Amino acid sequence: MARSPIHEGVRPGKPFGRQAVWEAIRARRDSFALDDLAKATRQPADTIRTYLGCLEKGGYIACAGTLPAKSDMVGVRAGAQFAAKLWRLVRDTGAEAPRLRRDGTQLPVTVRELMWRAMRMLKGDWTWRDLAIAASVDDQVVSEVDARDYCKHLLAAGYLVVTHEATRGGRLGRFGAPNRLRLIRNTGPRPPMVQRLQTVFDPHLGKVMWQEAPHDD
Repeated sequence: MARSPIHEGVRPGKPFGRQAVWEAIRARRDSFALDDLAKATRQPADTIRTYLGCLEKGGYIACAGTLPAKSDMVGVRAGAQFAAKLWRLVRDTGAEAPRLRRDGTQLPVTVRELMWRAMRMLKGDWTWRDLAIAASVDDQVVSEVDARDYCKHLLAAGYLVVTHEATRGGRLGRFGAPNRLRLIRNTGPRPPMVQRLQTVFDPHLGKVMWQEAPHDD
C-alpha cells in the first residue's frame, strides 16, 4: 500500500505525529496515559503507542502506575494492557521530539537536517556549493547534488531568494557558476520536507508551501 503524503490530515499551524505527542507529554510530565495523549493530539493510537515504546526504551519516560482498562479508551484498540499504563517524563531534552528507533536509540541526523541547520547559521548570501561544505560533518558528507536539489525546492517554495544571478543557465546556475542565495523564511529548527509528490511541507506551519505544477503528457 502506498504511503499517504505526510500533510494529509494535518491541522495547519498544529504539530503532528511524534512532535505532537512529545509536546503533549511535556505538558503532562508527571502523569499521563495513552488515552490522554490521543485526546490531546488527535493522533492515531498506534502512532502514540509506538512512540511511547521508543521513549520508554530510550529512558525518556517511565511507568508511573496503572489505570483500570476501559472499553471507551482510545488506546484499547492498540492493546488494553498498554492503554492502562500511566507514565511520567523522566528525561526532558527540550522542545524538539527525540528521533528514536524502536529500540530507543537515537536516529542519525539526516542530510536535509544538516543543510537546513547550515542555512540558518550562514551569514549573508551563499551558493549551494558553499552550503554543501558548511553542512558536511566528520561522519556525513553532504553532496553538491543534494545541496542543489534541496535549494531548488526551497527556492520554489519561497524560503530562499536569489541575490545574484551568476548565469543564464537556470535559476540555480545549472550550466555555470551557481547563483548566490539567501534564506528569507526561517520557520524553525525542523527542516521543510520535500515529499515524493514534489511538494514542500513545513512541519512548523503544518501546511504545504509549494507543489510542482502538473505536466501535460
